[in-house]
Amino acid sequence: MSTDEVRDAEDATLYDRFAPTILTYLYQQVANAQDAEDLLLEVFLAAHNNSMLSRLSSERQLAWLRRVARNKVIDHYRRGALLTVLPLEQVPEREDAELTPEEQTLLQEQYAQLYQLVGQLAPLQQQLIRMRYGNNLRLVVIAAILEKPQGTVRKLLARTLLRLREMYEKTERNH
Repeated sequence: MSTDEVRDAEDATLYDRFAPTILTYLYQQVANAQDAEDLLLEVFLAAHNNSMLSRLSSERQLAWLRRVARNKVIDHYRRGALLTVLPLEQVPEREDAELTPEEQTLLQEQYAQLYQLVGQLAPLQQQLIRMRYGNNLRLVVIAAILEKPQGTVRKLLARTLLRLREMYEKTERNH
């Protein structure tokens, strides 16, 4: 057997042994099966490119694969978090037959005011709002992206929402 054939056999064994476990983890972390399967491929491509992996015990191989999978999930959400928020003027108007034209105008003004207030928040607070409500990311994913403990992110988001509410109510009182 050539060196490449031995390497391919090792990769196949590694895949057969650990792919179900890693795929189950990925299914729990991403929104759809296709993304999970794509990430699984990326994990095992990384494994194929690591010549030292075959020298580790099975337990350490699984730990390494899990760490790579976690990093791939974080990268996946980071790519998604890089999406920018469109200016309010570019967002297509939502048609709602139940709202009168006056109600639609009022709603649009409230959204514009809220959008302006979000722009007054600190950059980290704006990023939190975008990731949580613009990209629908879970707190655990946001914590991983920001490299902060989940409890810290939860508290920061709660404070941000409280601050935003206070700002909104203050501007409402002034109008």
